Amino acid sequence: MSDINEIGATAFFIAGIREQEKGREHPLFNDPYAEWFVNDGIREKVRQVFAVLPEGMELVRYRSCLFDDIIRREIDNGMRQIVILGAGFDMRPLVFETEGVRFCDVDQPAVVAFKRQVLESRGVTPCAGIPCNYLEVDLPAKLAEARFDLDAPMLFIWEGNTMYLPEDLIYGFLRGLRGRVRSFRIAFDFFSRSVIDRTTGDARVTATTDAFQKALNVKWLTGFDDLSAVEERTGLKAAEFGTLFDFGKRVAPDAPEGVPELNLYLYGILTSGAA
Repeated sequence: MSDINEIGATAFFIAGIREQEKGREHPLFNDPYAEWFVNDGIREKVRQVFAVLPEGMELVRYRSCLFDDIIRREIDNGMRQIVILGAGFDMRPLVFETEGVRFCDVDQPAVVAFKRQVLESRGVTPCAGIPCNYLEVDLPAKLAEARFDLDAPMLFIWEGNTMYLPEDLIYGFLRGLRGRVRSFRIAFDFFSRSVIDRTTGDARVTATTDAFQKALNVKWLTGFDDLSAVEERTGLKAAEFGTLFDFGKRVAPDAPEGVPELNLYLYGILTSGAA
């Protein structure tokens, strides 16, 4: 396996968490492909990061289940174009392969190339891929080049991305989509501002944040407490908003209790047009 820092530390890290789901008593999702991207070094990083607040790993599980549910629901409602932003080693195009539904992975060139290499080595044909920094290119134009229809409804999955991005770039990116894609929904996750600013007053949250950023050599930049500022700055409308922990309590029979720190990780769905 290539050096984790050459390709994208978080892609490997999330695969390391998703790999463990198959051994759970009450699994929330099915990802038999995650192990293709994991080694013992990744597993050790996962253990280190969640040593102080082990319940924090549950939120990543709930996040995976949530985005699975969103994709499943949207396909059932007729969605036929699904774009995964910062896709990493997301294997949902294979998990949710459906006649007439097109998926597209968007990520930095090294990630797209490595993922393609791994999949093809195992006899799997990757979905369409756009190798780029989606903040630095005309993504709608790239999608059109890949034969996605900008006039038809589109679902964007934006999992595990926003906390690494400057706030102004987030707004600019969303306004760019709104100006070029006629009808879309975009589902994403985010931390509360107190997590980013280290003002939660909870030492375990701060220690876990520090451990994650140190282990993966990344930095969290942006958080939101609700979707009001995003709506105001982009013209998009909030269709859903909630905490990952509340979602987890609905779907996981073994959800931990009495851990208020878990309410600091949130999700939302924004809409434009008729999507």
